[in-house]
Amino acid sequence: MDASNQTESLPGKRIDSKIMQQHDELTNASVRPAMQVPMRVPSAWYSVAASTEVRAAPFPVQLFGTDFVLWRNSSGQVVMQTDTCPHRSAKLSLGEVRENCISCPFHGFRFDTTGSCTFVPETAKASPNLCVDTWQVLEQNGFIWIKHGNSQSQSPPWFAELDSGLAMHESVHEWPTHITRCVENQLDYAHLPFVHRTTIGKNVDVKGTRRIDCVDDRISMYVSDANAPTAAIQFIFPNLWLLTIAPGKFYQFISFVPVSNTKTRLYLRAYQRFMTAPFIVPLLTPLFNKSNSVILDQDRRVVLSQRPTVSTEATNEKLFPSDRAIDYFRKLWRASAHPSSQEIDQET
Repeated sequence: MDASNQTESLPGKRIDSKIMQQHDELTNASVRPAMQVPMRVPSAWYSVAASTEVRAAPFPVQLFGTDFVLWRNSSGQVVMQTDTCPHRSAKLSLGEVRENCISCPFHGFRFDTTGSCTFVPETAKASPNLCVDTWQVLEQNGFIWIKHGNSQSQSPPWFAELDSGLAMHESVHEWPTHITRCVENQLDYAHLPFVHRTTIGKNVDVKGTRRIDCVDDRISMYVSDANAPTAAIQFIFPNLWLLTIAPGKFYQFISFVPVSNTKTRLYLRAYQRFMTAPFIVPLLTPLFNKSNSVILDQDRRVVLSQRPTVSTEATNEKLFPSDRAIDYFRKLWRASAHPSSQEIDQET
């Protein structure tokens, strides 16, 4: 080994001068690799996780094909950071939260809520310019949200029907396919008597046309009554869906999360006003979740068979009038999906 690349320290110890140089450089230059999103997705607010999932311990999530970690600071606010320690690339989500920092499980490096390294055990000092990427999030309506791309909205969209007085029952489902196929399944009423012939589709007649309003980023579907004051199905592009079963009393909601090009997470919620006593709601949740899982499993079997998995790449499909909502969704997606170099909002 070339002695010119070694620096003497204490007897019996030799320290590589290149490593020392790298260490010194960290005091002068911030280490923040550019964040690349390996998916084409529209500019929008996306739910990353349910609020109840992010507790005291670090919570790993994947979004847009990228690994993140969520954790709460001492005030209960959620911090979202890239799930990679910039020292040796271990997952921070395997570590712990202590002293208002997340600690790497590999060598104990600590990073604060801004992503700066506050403590290196080897040196017993901070290395503030050694950073982990940190992303702006907003906690609202029981979700942790992140704004992607050039969305002009300052807060996530929501359905006014769900704002107050309703009990909520939530289940989480992951489908190994692209988000476009998952969304389109919920914009398709004509499949009900076939896919769901033993459940919710028993008495559905798909003959004739249905009123489907497509305006800006909203789709409204009047499945049974074109003159109803409220659409049976409402969709906020590109990822929020609401089914009105009994106006003011009973709704089904889905937030679609683009985990990766080959995986989608569905946060399925039942909102109801029939039984809202705090001691009853937890007892009802397993019943609602079981019923919803049966119906979703019927959908899942068929949706996972569709090729290509990215619906907007399907050039040989022939759409019918009942597919108007799907056709509009595809047009919006093609027009607004960003290339993989698009970055998401980062803390400054």
